[in-house]
Amino acid sequence: QRAERSGTVTVRVLVGTDGRVRAIEPVTATSDDFFAATRRTALARWRFRPATRDGVPFEKWRTMRVTFRFVDS
Repeated sequence: QRAERSGTVTVRVLVGTDGRVRAIEPVTATSDDFFAATRRTALARWRFRPATRDGVPFEKWRTMRVTFRFVDS
């Protein structure tokens, strides 16, 4: 945001049995800075409903796309 840039990041996210992000891998990124920001936020804040099999939660990878937009106010 300080650099006034927009971009996108596509990541693979491992969602744990508790719904928290266990691991994150880059697929594509406009820049390494966008991936770093996505990684920090995902590990600290993202929460999901875990996948289940026969009612039992299990870890699962999913692919996510994050878009950064600079909005001039």
